[in-house]
Amino acid sequence: MIPSPAGPVPFDARRPPSQPAAMLRTLVLVCALSGCAALHAAERDPKWAAQIEQTGLPNFHRVAPNLYRSAQPTAAGFQSAQNLGIKTVINLRAFHSDTKQTAATKLRVERIRFNTWHPEEEDAVRFLQLVARQRNGPFLVHCLHGADRTGTMIAIYRLAVQDWKKDDAIREMTGGGYGYHPVWANLIRYLRELDVEALKKKAGMARAR
Repeated sequence: MIPSPAGPVPFDARRPPSQPAAMLRTLVLVCALSGCAALHAAERDPKWAAQIEQTGLPNFHRVAPNLYRSAQPTAAGFQSAQNLGIKTVINLRAFHSDTKQTAATKLRVERIRFNTWHPEEEDAVRFLQLVARQRNGPFLVHCLHGADRTGTMIAIYRLAVQDWKKDDAIREMTGGGYGYHPVWANLIRYLRELDVEALKKKAGMARAR
């Protein structure tokens, strides 16, 4: 019981909190979540591909001055890519071509039918040979989600072209916010076992030793 000038007043612990108290709790929760988001953003490595918002280009990021990555673009997305100066699209999907979506553009489309369940060395070699032709860039590489197949090729680019360590390339692939699906753990194993120098030689890269 809580004393009052008019006598004892029954206190019901089940009664909902007052509006100011509820607002305070909501504010604390929002601040906590904002803090977590800020911490996550602060922890993101600045060397990782940077996100760019563009119409029709989901999961779109700039990897290097001559290379971008994304999920499957729409027709409007391919137009946006062309407006950004991109010249060549590298499509990693096995059963989908970009013929219709790129019909109204001047984009060059290259196909690499890359399988997540069984990555092939010849696909990696072909990718490196394509991006080595600087005159055909900038390049946009994509699959359906822009996560696993695309992430693997970007990791290969980091290793073979930019001389990243395997741990760093894999960390970007899995933790960079691109949507990596852990079910494809075989891709991580593939990257760890990859003979980068042998791959560079097969791709005809000048820096191979």
